[in-house]
Amino acid sequence: MPAGRHIICFGNALHGDDGFGPYVYERLREHAWPDDVRLFNAAVAGLDALPWLEDCRVAILVDALAGGGRPGTVRLFRPEQIDSPQADLSGHAAGVPYLLRAAAALHGTAPEILVVGAEVEAVTPFAPGLTPALRRAAERVARLIRRRLIGVGP
Repeated sequence: MPAGRHIICFGNALHGDDGFGPYVYERLREHAWPDDVRLFNAAVAGLDALPWLEDCRVAILVDALAGGGRPGTVRLFRPEQIDSPQADLSGHAAGVPYLLRAAAALHGTAPEILVVGAEVEAVTPFAPGLTPALRRAAERVARLIRRRLIGVGP
């Protein structure tokens, strides 16, 4: 059984709050990680991210969310919840759910997967930078991943 843990961050840093995943990725890169943890900036990779779901026992996907909730609200999903109406992923509504279905179909047994995200305030094409609510949420998500989900750091 693969022993690795992969953190895969999705989003487009050129489109406002859709850059949530890449921002979290940069926060996570600032820290040392156990040897079995690998970080990936998937940006808008879509199905090209499939190889990053291989050879790991746990995969944490990070993305912006557009479920209509309060901007900056952090939410966690299991893959089976992604197809539900309350789990609309911003900018990747067809991407991350499709990626998860493809991983299950192609690999038979996918790793344990958790999707972590925050509700967006503004996805604005060609306007880099997160709103203050998403910047704060990104810091919370980076701490959440390190402390609770991976078990490292203060």
